[in-house]
Amino acid sequence: MHTHKFDEMLILVVIIVLDLALGTFPFGSNFSNIGGFTSGFLLGFVILTRRQHHWLNLNKSNTSQKQESYQYALRIISFVLLSVGLVGGGVLFFKGVDLNDYCSWCHYITCAPPSCKPGYISCEDYQIENKLNVTCLNNGRSGIFSLSNRNPDEQAEELCYRLCGK
Repeated sequence: MHTHKFDEMLILVVIIVLDLALGTFPFGSNFSNIGGFTSGFLLGFVILTRRQHHWLNLNKSNTSQKQESYQYALRIISFVLLSVGLVGGGVLFFKGVDLNDYCSWCHYITCAPPSCKPGYISCEDYQIENKLNVTCLNNGRSGIFSLSNRNPDEQAEELCYRLCGK
C-alpha cells in the first residue's frame, strides 16, 4: 500500500518525538500523548486488520477472503486491552485518583528541566485587593487566601509550599 515506507515511518517517529517533547511543557501531559498513541495503536488492530486473499483451485468464482488465526487473536486481544484501558481509565478519572501517588517515577514523564529536580515547586499567584489566589503548578491545587500585613511575596511562597505539599 505504501511506496515510501521508510519515509513514512520516519515522519511518524518525528511526530511521536515532537509530541513527547511538547508534553513536557507546563500544562502539557505526556500521559495523554501515551494514552492516545496506545489507544490508536490498539484500535488499528481492531479496525484496520487487512484481509488476506487466497485463491482456491485457481477458479475465479471460488474465492474466499479469510483472516489468519493470528489476526483474529490480535483483534480480540487488542479489543480487550482497549476496553479495559478505556473503562479503567474513565473510572480512575471520575474517582479523581492521582496515579502519581502510586508511582514514584511517573512525574519524570511529564516534566521539563528544571521542574524535574526533586523538591522543585512552581506556583502561579495573583492578588486582587487583599486576596491572594495561589495555584501549585506541580499538582494543580489552588486556593484563595486573605493577606495579612506581612510581605505578600513571602506569604505567596509559604502558601505555595503548603499547596504543593512540601
